Amino acid sequence: MFEGPDGKTVKGIVVRKNRKTVTVHCTADERQWNVSPSLLRPSGEHALDEFNSYMNKVLPFGKGERK
Repeated sequence: MFEGPDGKTVKGIVVRKNRKTVTVHCTADERQWNVSPSLLRPSGEHALDEFNSYMNKVLPFGKGERK
């Protein structure tokens, strides 16, 4: 989680990590945020705790088909 520009706490799941930014998918409003890793702090929850509720939205990453 991190503090958004309006001062509200934004909770989400880290979907991508780069050197300078981390992409966080906010589960409440389906938005994605690119933030500095230094702004993130643990929420005390684990993404897999709510995995069953997201099961119909999660797509597996597979190896791309070669043509």
